[in-house]
Amino acid sequence: MYGEQYRVNIEVLENGFSVEIPDMEAREKKMAEAKKRAKGSDMPTPYYGDCTKKYAAKSVKEVLSLVEESLKKIPDGEFDSAFEEKAKSKD
Repeated sequence: MYGEQYRVNIEVLENGFSVEIPDMEAREKKMAEAKKRAKGSDMPTPYYGDCTKKYAAKSVKEVLSLVEESLKKIPDGEFDSAFEEKAKSKD
């Protein structure tokens, strides 16, 4: 998962918020389809497209809830996992 970017976009509207978060399920589906098509080839990693979901929220509390749930689904990077393991071993 090196070099991946995940974007959260929050726009303030006249009557609430527009929230755009990563759609990890759609991304995983596109990755599986790409692997099937590229079976046996040395193709570079393809661009999976814009895998996001858009929501409308009426309050800041709703926005934070959507963003928090989205962040829980984003995979840990290799560096994060290695750092966590090393930090635990020092205890």
